[in-house]
Amino acid sequence: MTMIIDMLQPFFTAPLLWLAVIYAVWLAQKRVRRERKTFRIAINPRWVEVGHFVGHGLLAGFILSCCTLVLGSMVNMEWWLIYEIIAILSLLVAAKWQNTSATFLISALVYLGATQIWPQYQVAHQNSLLAELLVTIGLVTISNSALQRWDAKATVTPNVVTSKRGRATAFFTSRQIYIAPVFFLVPGAIDLPKLGFWPILNIGHQSYSLVILPLLLGYSLKAVKGLMKAVIVKHANSYLIFGFLLVGAGLITVVLPNIIIEVLIVALGLSFAVQWRLNRRSIREEQIHFTKPYNGVFILGILRATPAAKMGLMVGDTIIECNGQAVSTNDNFYQAIQSQPTYCHLKVQDLNGEFRMAEGAIFADAPHELGVVLFPEN
Repeated sequence: MTMIIDMLQPFFTAPLLWLAVIYAVWLAQKRVRRERKTFRIAINPRWVEVGHFVGHGLLAGFILSCCTLVLGSMVNMEWWLIYEIIAILSLLVAAKWQNTSATFLISALVYLGATQIWPQYQVAHQNSLLAELLVTIGLVTISNSALQRWDAKATVTPNVVTSKRGRATAFFTSRQIYIAPVFFLVPGAIDLPKLGFWPILNIGHQSYSLVILPLLLGYSLKAVKGLMKAVIVKHANSYLIFGFLLVGAGLITVVLPNIIIEVLIVALGLSFAVQWRLNRRSIREEQIHFTKPYNGVFILGILRATPAAKMGLMVGDTIIECNGQAVSTNDNFYQAIQSQPTYCHLKVQDLNGEFRMAEGAIFADAPHELGVVLFPEN
């Protein structure tokens, strides 16, 4: 047990880990405060971001560790220190433009530049180590894409603003970060006397240290014109393809390590190009689609395990009628619900203009708690 605790000490003493923990808690608290201020209720569970940060971060770390250990991926601690600094800066300065692959690629290029200025930090087979790191960056990008597709819908929150014409409009955001604990091999024995036990592996004539490093993953999404699910698919697919390209490029540079600098520069350019292309689509969609209607009430959110969820209501639907009565405000909508306090009949129009009927039992002791989040009246 003591050996395991000592082995985990480098991971738990990394500043990046604790900054990310604080950021994940702050992210959850900020979302809940904003939702309660705007809608008087938290749409998603209070600690969903923290739960994903811990559970899915550990899962991503386990999968990535399996890949790095099977592939024998190696890193050096000089690069790790540079990566940790850049990852911390990305959290503090550019969290709204989370780009996981760019953070890794920038750290690799900064490390290369630093070793040119201070040659004493160069290591043997440095280009080969960076080639293996590029493969790891591709695997991290693929994992981040999978996490985004898996989790982004659970943290979507509507934001209500006033348009230039004075009408209430809305857009949707989803933000999440993770820390993935990943095993790596480091060439040579690491001089860390204060950490006690440190595992040393001897393979052939080379010794390796086994380390656990926290890697930062995450995403920040915004849907202005259209539903968030379409944005999630678009971003996840783009980065999934980019991740496989990075893995392929990394495998090529493992064979041809002399071209690693050029490949890293091109990869970083492509990373920003992918992000620019995805953001450009949002810029072309500046006309906000989600405007408070004059007829009906627009659904901005659905609370979990409520009658609305069981009735199949969806974000983006407009409720036109309730229990046979036309509705146009929150007040007359809830008054119509209370006309039949145990069962609710709705006429709904979706974003495509199609009409459908939805009905189901509601809470007899609280008929106003249908479970829909609407535009606030004020």
